[in-house]
Amino acid sequence: MPGAGRKTPEIQQQIKELLEAGFDPTTIHRRLKVGRSSIYRMKRCLQRHGTTYMPKELNKKNGRPKVLTAEQELEVRDWLRKPDNRNRYLDDLVWLIHDRFNIVCSTTTMSKMKRKWTRVIEYEETGLPLDKITRDSLLETHPDLPILQDPAAMPVEETQPQDEQQMAAPTAAPALAPPQQSQMIQPVLQEMPVQTDPALVGMQMPVGGQRVGHDYQRDPIFD
Repeated sequence: MPGAGRKTPEIQQQIKELLEAGFDPTTIHRRLKVGRSSIYRMKRCLQRHGTTYMPKELNKKNGRPKVLTAEQELEVRDWLRKPDNRNRYLDDLVWLIHDRFNIVCSTTTMSKMKRKWTRVIEYEETGLPLDKITRDSLLETHPDLPILQDPAAMPVEETQPQDEQQMAAPTAAPALAPPQQSQMIQPVLQEMPVQTDPALVGMQMPVGGQRVGHDYQRDPIFD
């Protein structure tokens, strides 16, 4: 079976002709050795858009269709402008999408969309710049949005020139070499008085000796 990826125009044309002739995806899959999921996806795109693949304006970078169109997302943004709606659960937003557009979506998808438009609303209300993730997402779905042309909305790391970033970078102070241990100990040794036991003055202890009174007796093992 051919590998994954966009099919050649010849294969696309054959799939389109077979679908229009009334063949089911399983039969086309067996005849052309194309994955069933790809055929079902092409069939859905042909029914909705008249093409075997999603149009570029409706297509994500990863090739999967968007859940909502650009105009539908703007309606979600307008709904989120009310502070009470921003505090609602994600399930409420999922039900809103289903009731208004008859589209079923996951809470994960709605979480990402809610975060994107909440950041846009926060900029409009407080002037907080957009983060890079939000800006990239807006460039993908709404490249003509006026907020993208506003320099004040750019992420902080983009508004500061590179030369200024290098000048603003703190310079680490050179590390001071620790003083030598001998230099620290020597003055202390010079100040310490030498104490000698008077009873030990003039005495010598031979190696291996045993002290008996004030005399030492050499151990025979050392003879």
